[in-house]
Formats: sequence, structure tokens, C-alpha cells
Amino acid sequence: MSLLRPRASRAAGIALVVLSMTGARPARAEPSAADRQTARTLLIEGRKKRDAGDVAGARADFQAAHALMRVPTTGLDLARADEALGHLIEARETAYEVVHLPRGAQEPAAFTQARAAAAEIVERLDARIPSLVLRIEGAPADQVDARVDGQPIPPAALACPRKLNPGRHEVVVTAPGFQTERREVALKDAELAPVEVHIVLVPGRSAPPDGGEGQPPPEAPPRETRAPVPVWAWAAGGVGIAALAGSVAFAVEHAAARDALETECPGSVCDRRTHDVERMDALRGRWNRSLGLSVTLGVVGLAGVGAAVGGILLRPTAGNERAASLVPLVTPMTQGVVWQGVF
Repeated sequence: MSLLRPRASRAAGIALVVLSMTGARPARAEPSAADRQTARTLLIEGRKKRDAGDVAGARADFQAAHALMRVPTTGLDLARADEALGHLIEARETAYEVVHLPRGAQEPAAFTQARAAAAEIVERLDARIPSLVLRIEGAPADQVDARVDGQPIPPAALACPRKLNPGRHEVVVTAPGFQTERREVALKDAELAPVEVHIVLVPGRSAPPDGGEGQPPPEAPPRETRAPVPVWAWAAGGVGIAALAGSVAFAVEHAAARDALETECPGSVCDRRTHDVERMDALRGRWNRSLGLSVTLGVVGLAGVGAAVGGILLRPTAGNERAASLVPLVTPMTQGVVWQGVF
């Protein structure tokens, strides 16, 4: 049945609806010359984009043009773009508006043709727009919070078919003292029978419709932050590494001195014809000196590295810098570390 030719029995009712709708809106000022020129340009550009396949870009132009003029031709282009994008609800709403826009005394033929085309869109979309029905059990209806794509459904309309665009939709149902139930529903274009979603609420802790938990998660205990590594630890580590390197070098020197002594003086017995007392003393001095320095530097190096590791691992937490710690102790007679602090 065409909306342009309502039955006589419904004519008065439709007229009242149209009058109430138009009366509820504030009076709209007549578009200016700048508005008309801008809208005309937007329509031309939008149609070029639509023909080139950019329907979303064309819709933006049509929407702007319709906001400026709000006449049947601008509304028709906007409704057609929404239909092409799958926004059937929005397309039908705009087409219905076009059909019921006030008629002028001398309306252009283009406006009349646009109204007729819009009426056909309304009838066509009425057969294409699917609907969803929720069947909710387990909780009192007046306590149920049901949302589709984040939009709440009034309790009075909860059991009625809800018109939606084709595609996937998220249903979230919750009630105080019940677990939140979520469903994802796919609606098909031109699906005649309403799609029913049966949900049984189960007692338990609920979550808000936005997906958060009902209760905020307990705060994680703050992580203890360590105080910065003390400067002496870096210094001790550097000295220790250098000492270990020197120890290795003198160990190599000691091995060379030992090989030279065994070669020149087998069994530690030197030939007096080739080795005088001064040369033998030089060999012994080289042996003893390299061995002593290698051992001494090795001990100092281990002590320095150990002190650095202890200073890094045992440094106090931030705000408690006076806690116990290791401090290196290196003297001509002693090498080691000292444990100091507050116990």
C-alpha cells in the first residue's frame, strides 16, 4: 500500500500525526541564497562520489546538503546513500521524513517526484529491515537492564520486536544480583521472522553493561623500588675488573719466567759458565715478582668485584637508604668488605 494514497479511514489519523510532528518542531527559517548554492554544490559533488563508488563520502555531502535545505530532493539522495551502505533504519527514517515534508503552494515537479520515490523506499525497506526479540527469564522484568549495541531498551518495550539494521549486534543483559549475559546476534537482510534470543539470568555477581567488572580489582601492592646503585659499588667493580686483568697478565708473565728458568736451569741448577750470580738473581726476581703480583691483584680483583655485586644486590629500598649494606675495604695490609648500616 503506497504511503502517498492512504485509505480514507486512516486519512484523519495520518493528518493528525503529521500536524503533531510539524507542530512540535520549531519554525525553520527560509534557506538563504548561500544555503541553496552550497546545497546545490554538495549534491553535485555527492553524486559524483556516489557514481565513483565512494558512497560514504557521498553520504556526508548529502547529509550536509539536507541539513541546509531539508527539501525532498536532498532527503532522497541521503536516504538512497544510507540504503546503499546498509543503514536501513536511517534510510527509512529519512525517506519517511521526505514523504511528510510540508508541501509548498507551487512545489517544483522534482519535489513531487522525490516524494514518490521516497514512499517507494519506505515500502521497500519495511520488507527488508529485520527485527530482534529478547526472551529474558530468571529476574524481575522491572530490574532487567537490556542493551543492544550499547543502547538501553525500556522495560515496557523489552518483549516487543526491535527493528535493527542487518549485520552483527551485541546483546548485554544484567540485573542486580545476577550474572551478566552477553550474546552476539547476526541479522539478515529481509529476514521476515523476528530473531529470538532466549536468555536465562543466573544469580551471581553482575558486571556493568560496558563490560567492566562489578567490583574494581584489588590494587596490586606497590613494587618496591631500589635505591640507586652507590658510586662506590661502580668504583669497586671497576677497580676489581682492572685488578683481575692485571692478575691475569702477571700470571702469564710468571708462566713465561718459569719456562725460561726450566729451559736455562734444568732442575733449578744453572750452569755457572752461562749464568752468573746477577743473571740468576734476575730470573728468581722475575719469578717471585710475577707470582706475587698475580696473587695479590687476583685477591684485590675478587674483593672489588664481590663488593660491587654486594652493593648492587643488597642496596636498600628507596626511602630506606640507611639500611645495612656492604662497603669495600682495601688497605696496604687488608683487602675485603665491611658490612655496615642499621640493624
